[in-house]
Amino acid sequence: MTSTNPDPVPPPPPSGPTEPATPYTGGPHPPQQPPGPPPVNAGWAVATLVAFWPLAFAAFSNAFEVYPRWARGDYSGAQHASDRVRKLGQLSLWILGGILVLLAIAYIVMAAVWISHGGYDDNWHRGRMNP
Repeated sequence: MTSTNPDPVPPPPPSGPTEPATPYTGGPHPPQQPPGPPPVNAGWAVATLVAFWPLAFAAFSNAFEVYPRWARGDYSGAQHASDRVRKLGQLSLWILGGILVLLAIAYIVMAAVWISHGGYDDNWHRGRMNP
């Protein structure tokens, strides 16, 4: 006995434009290569740790997020994290520079006060304030 159902027929090919088999020569949608990963700026994160450690937490957490974001396809997020690490490193160096300038000013003021009061007084160290 034979079956009354005919063999299944494959669906017709899709109508409309098909992808060319030749390399891309121009048109509305060029193939896009993902951009390369942005720099991690780990050196700036280390500079943050050395110069002003409270900012190092944010710098290292952003440095560790650059590649995972890039791998997920979040290219702008990876670039933002990379830029943030660099900015935090630069900020920490500016803060360290400001602290060093303030310490230098304080040292100069203290030296001027010490010199204006007569400098080294041997009697002060022996417990006699007024000879």
